[in-house]
Amino acid sequence: MTTSSRPTQPRGIGKKIALVCAAGSLACSFLALGLALWFWLSHGITHVYTASLFATTFFFFSAAVVLHEMGKPQPLLPPEENP
Repeated sequence: MTTSSRPTQPRGIGKKIALVCAAGSLACSFLALGLALWFWLSHGITHVYTASLFATTFFFFSAAVVLHEMGKPQPLLPPEENP
């Protein structure tokens, strides 16, 4: 595990919710990928459900990446310099 040398603000409730939703979205993407692969093997790639499940997998994975980035703590701002 790497530790950041820069201090960060503590995570607020919104960032914690975003991280939980990112984990749920990633779990849903794995589930959709498993279903897509099963439909591919049983019904073929040209079946409507197969293509839809692959698109759903892409959506859930993309949402997980975005929510993870939103849940990252922000670094502290440098102190203001007054002239």
